[in-house]
Parts: sequence; C-alpha cells; structure tokens
Amino acid sequence: MNWHNFIFSDKPSVRLRRHLVFWLLWWFYFIVTYFYYLQIGLQKIEFESWNLPFFIKSLLLLSIHILSCYCVIGFLLPRYLLKAKYVAIIIGSITLCVAILFAGFYMHKIIFPMINSAFNYHPVVAPRNIWWTSIASGLFSAPKVIAIAIAIKLLKRWYLKQKEKERLEKEKLITDLQLLKAQIHPEFLFTTLDSVYEFALKDNSRAAILLLKLSDLLSYVLYECGKALVPLNKEIKIIKDYMALEKARMGNRLEMDIAVKGEAGGKMIPPLLLLPFIENSFSYCYNKNLETSWINLELRIDDIELSMKLINGKSVDAVAEPINENGMVNVQKRLDIMYPGNYKFKTSTEPEIVMTYLKIPLKESKDENANSFYNAERNAYATT
Repeated sequence: MNWHNFIFSDKPSVRLRRHLVFWLLWWFYFIVTYFYYLQIGLQKIEFESWNLPFFIKSLLLLSIHILSCYCVIGFLLPRYLLKAKYVAIIIGSITLCVAILFAGFYMHKIIFPMINSAFNYHPVVAPRNIWWTSIASGLFSAPKVIAIAIAIKLLKRWYLKQKEKERLEKEKLITDLQLLKAQIHPEFLFTTLDSVYEFALKDNSRAAILLLKLSDLLSYVLYECGKALVPLNKEIKIIKDYMALEKARMGNRLEMDIAVKGEAGGKMIPPLLLLPFIENSFSYCYNKNLETSWINLELRIDDIELSMKLINGKSVDAVAEPINENGMVNVQKRLDIMYPGNYKFKTSTEPEIVMTYLKIPLKESKDENANSFYNAERNAYATT
C-alpha cells in the first residue's frame, strides 16, 4: 500500500489503521509533553514514573481527547462550521469545553486515586490543585489534537475537491476533444462531397484524389484521435489533406502555401491539436468581401520542439476575435493542461492580416514517458 491510499482510502481497515497511527502518535506526544506534575512555584519539573498506573491514566485522559475530537470533526465541523453556522459552532464549542473540563476533573478527583489505590501506587508529586490539573490535561491539550485533526480533515477535503475538479476538467477536456472531432461538421462534408461530385461529372481525375483525402481525414478523426498521442507526420498529413479539401471548395478564390521544415519522423503530438487553428484561419477566408483569400502555414520541427506560424488574410471589417471561438477555447484549455507554463501562444490581428504563433514541446515515440506526458486525456476517467 502506498502513502496516497493509506491517507485517502475509505476502506474500513485502512481507515482504522490510519486513525490508530494518528492516536498513537498523539498519545506518545501527550505523555512526553504533559504527564508530569509541577512542584509549587513551578521551579522544578519532576516526571512521574512510567509504570502501569501511569499508562492507564494516560489512556483515560487520551479517551477524553478522542471523544472530544470525534465530536468536533464528526458533528460540529460538518453540521455547523462547514455550513457557516457560526453561532451554533460557538455554543457547541463552549459546551464541549465545559464537558472536557468536568471530565478531566472527574478523572483526577475520583478515577486516578482509585487507580493509585488499586495498584498501591504513590506518585512522586501529587497534584495540589485538581481544577488546574484538569484544565492543563483537558482544555490545554485537547484543543491541540482537535486543531490538528481539523487541519488534516480540511486539507484532505481541499485536496479531494481539487482532484475532483481536475477530474471534471479532464472529463470536459475529453468531451471538448470529441467536439473538436465533430467540428468537421456535416456542412463541410456535404459541400466537399458536392465538389467531388462535380469533379466526377466532369470526368476529372481530381475527384478520386479528393475522395481519397476525405476518406483519410474521416478515418483519422474516427479511429486515430482516441489515442493520447499520434505520430506528428500523420497529423501533418491530415492538416494538408484538410487544407487541400478546402482549396478544392474555394478554387481560385484561395491562395495557399504550406511549408514543413525539419524531420517529423519519430515525433508524437496530441491529435487534432493544430487543426482548430487551421480551421479558424479558413473561417476568415469565407468572407464574401474578399475577392482572393490566402493562407500561409509554416511548421518548423527543431529537435524536440514544434513551431507553427500561421498567417491568413481577412477583410477590414472582419471581427478581431476568433471566428471559431469554441474550438479555440477548447484548444487553449488543452494546451494549459498538457503543457502548463511550457508553451508559447500568441495571436495578433492587423486590419487585413491575422497572425498566429504556437510553440510546443514534442516527445519522441521511443520515449517511454511520452504517453504519461499526455495522460491528461487518457486518464480523464480515472477514479480518485
């Protein structure tokens, strides 16, 4: 069993061991720091002998701490404190303090003398003030362990909430990835199929090529994108196929340039990470106010880094915000989760130009840790 399971597991056996360890540690601290009696004037400290009566009395005082602690974390904390019922928590705390005080007084006044008498034991220094001793053993000690228990409880609660929040975010990320796949929407498919049909009617050999590219694109979206990582060269091929299909749709209205610099072999990338940027650029090109649209894409692979420079034209009256806003928000979240603080992304908009720059680290396919680097998607449904 690892430490995480020991601390957070809800199995009764594990919880029992966890609580036993906690109370054993507190018991050891308590008998070392408290269980001595002070002579008058607090000038000299004398420890009581560590014998059977001593341990029995320490366990009895420990029982007061245990009961008061579980009363707080099991009743007062969830019912009043976490629900911001401050008046009730104050009343409950005062009542508990009074109960601790009288329980300690009862122990020192009646129970401890009975134990000493039963074992014919005479302490080195007898307590001269029962009330003060009760306060020291109860009101001065119990709040310490209660505060520790509350801190542990709240920290665990915060940690589990954070993990749950991360899990929900990762689940949403998976959903967003599915939506990114669905962004190859029916309108695009039907328009592309119409273009292929028109080429086929003209007995144009391009129809077969476009149909093959469309088939590859659909196969990639349906069957490859469920993986955490895909080969970079395959992702680049799909981008080229997508841009070729868009080029077929727009014909001479679109000028397009693609440049890939560097070696993509053996490199891995999350699927459909770059496509939303490409699709967003094409969204600007559909504007009817542009007689001629253009897109310039440059991908540079430098060892373990990928840089993408994407420039496209737009009309002067086009909005500056991303047209495919949902897709861009989704991909931004993916970047934040997969490359926290380890990527560069910026975009700038001029009157007739939109420029996008992205730089991300890559992993080699032979790297055993490559998949773990992108576990944000694969482990989205893992339970805590």
